[in-house]
Amino acid sequence: MEPDRPRNVRVRGSRTSLRLEGAFWHALREIAERTGESVPALCERILRSSHRGNRTSAVRVFVLGWFREARAKRMGPRRRAKAA
Repeated sequence: MEPDRPRNVRVRGSRTSLRLEGAFWHALREIAERTGESVPALCERILRSSHRGNRTSAVRVFVLGWFREARAKRMGPRRRAKAA
């Protein structure tokens, strides 16, 4: 996996630096691919959300929520109830 490192993305026309673990950069690229967005466009959408933490935290929380939601959709309502 890639090491932690800051990367610059354009958000609202300005360069913003995000320091994420390699797994989160990989996950962002995967989500962007699945949603048909670029990574910068996805980051901009995430950072416009109502998350109250810092930028890096907002991205991590979004990635976790996105994959949890995808998993819940795959499981269906009956299995979700058993897992809870």
